[in-house]
Amino acid sequence: MLIIALLKGVPARTTKVVTVGGVLRREEMDIVLNPHDSKAVEAADFVRRRVGGKTVALSMGPDIKLSPLIKPLYRAEVFGVDEAFILSDRKMAGADTLATSYAVSLGVRKLLERYTKPVDELVSMLKGGSASAEVVAKAKDLYNQNLIPNKVYSELPSVRDSIVQQLSEGKVSREDAARLLAEVKDGYSQFLIVSGIKTTDGETGSVGPQVAESLSEAMGVDFPHLTYVEDFDIDPGTFVVEAERKIGRLVQKVELHCPALLTISPEYDPRPPDPTNQVSVRGNNFKGKTVTPMKWTADDLSADPTRLGLAGSPTIVGPGIDIGKPPVQKIVGKSIVFLKRVERFSSGGADFGPFDVGDLAEALPEPVFADMKAKGLIGTFTFDLFEKEVFT
Repeated sequence: MLIIALLKGVPARTTKVVTVGGVLRREEMDIVLNPHDSKAVEAADFVRRRVGGKTVALSMGPDIKLSPLIKPLYRAEVFGVDEAFILSDRKMAGADTLATSYAVSLGVRKLLERYTKPVDELVSMLKGGSASAEVVAKAKDLYNQNLIPNKVYSELPSVRDSIVQQLSEGKVSREDAARLLAEVKDGYSQFLIVSGIKTTDGETGSVGPQVAESLSEAMGVDFPHLTYVEDFDIDPGTFVVEAERKIGRLVQKVELHCPALLTISPEYDPRPPDPTNQVSVRGNNFKGKTVTPMKWTADDLSADPTRLGLAGSPTIVGPGIDIGKPPVQKIVGKSIVFLKRVERFSSGGADFGPFDVGDLAEALPEPVFADMKAKGLIGTFTFDLFEKEVFT
């Protein structure tokens, strides 16, 4: 199963909109992962542990800014991703929710093609009379590229009787192997998309549903979607989603059949996966992670340029103002803050900063914290610092 998590990079602080059209220059900003999207990553990881498959992060924006935000997600043993794609092209710049949803829907369709095409290649080889050894060699190559699941081909001792293994051992005929591969391809059509309920730089909460509507148009089906999901489960056999959402005082329990899209509420807390289904989960999983985010341009998506970026955006946004960073709680004589401005730096493979005087420093990793303290760059939040923040 493909589980696609929609992620977005948002400004670390609300900045001045520098064009009349209300376009944020993201390439010039300090970008962070949209806080609401962390729940989408958790939901995607739950589904992978529940039914197996691959979690794919899909984002849109300047790849040079988004890659550093996505890379840490690979390293997470839980709540991580297996692969990531960034839709990055100047033609997409300035997109409103409609143009963004169109581009993202094309990205979803290209992801499906990426995984159905290798299965088609194996089926074509079987029907074209290729020797079993050639099919095995091709499957091994695709496996090492992370393009086919373990149940098609695997070198893991815990995965037995993959389709290609059964073929090579004469346990299934070429016709049966082709049929089983066709079932794997059909299974890709039962994918799930998850996203945060909204982004902190837009607050519309509309991109998720609009992606579903755009996919309905592109795929010629009614693509179901559900917003504000606080809890859900998915049946490993049928891929039917049972979800619960709360809107005001109203609590709804809804059943959806995949493919489907869910926007995940901040109140979502993943369930522990069922340990009795792990054989099937291992078969649906892939070899490992592809740890370098890949970039797709408008041409890669075969996108209609009139539906991208400013050209495809009917929304008009007025000028913005700089309102600074979100409020934080600091306690005089207790909180540890930066005493001097520190520009962006890297340590231990992770990026930090930039930090202004007065920014909290307590979340820094211990080695970085100790180094900063030894250099006199961080220290206790004093009354003098408090007075400067309030009166200057």
